[in-house]
Amino acid sequence: MAGFVRELERRAGPALRLEQRAGGVGCVVWDAALVLAKFLETGAWPLSRRAVLELGAGTGAVGIMAATLGADVTLTDLQELQELLAVNIENNRHLVTGSVRAEVLKWGEDVSEFRPPPDYILMADCIYYEELLQVDFELERVPLDQHDEEYRSEDIHILTIHRKRTVGDWGSLLIEQHTLPAVSGAAPYLARLKL
Repeated sequence: MAGFVRELERRAGPALRLEQRAGGVGCVVWDAALVLAKFLETGAWPLSRRAVLELGAGTGAVGIMAATLGADVTLTDLQELQELLAVNIENNRHLVTGSVRAEVLKWGEDVSEFRPPPDYILMADCIYYEELLQVDFELERVPLDQHDEEYRSEDIHILTIHRKRTVGDWGSLLIEQHTLPAVSGAAPYLARLKL
């Protein structure tokens, strides 16, 4: 089923061409995904040869951008979005300098096949209740000068959230939050698993 294409400009080279479709929330490129994709381009976190897992990938905009920056990306979403992800991967494969593939993942199900653990976990518009994170995580604001210049505003916030450590804890989960006034109250996130 053909849809309409949204282009996502890149700093270097041709734009990503992302097919969108009528349907559920995962069928369009949301503003939060644009902000997160552009943040990745700033180079604040090195992506080359890093394992990346995108949760709730939808059109795959964020993860495909990461793959153009050299990351080895697994895009995950529900079964009904796999065909759209496959189309967008194929349409942008010539821009990818790492690797990219799509897999079905329903939150709450077994994730043992996603081993070894990723270096980064990306999420845009997947977590809606920030206050729930504050129970197990410590929040820290990323300075505005580290944001993408085009998406730099006092209205856009990026927070790094570190998992509170316990005895025997060997990793920390970092989650970046971008709060966009244009995204009807939803908070998109970028997470990084640091081992």
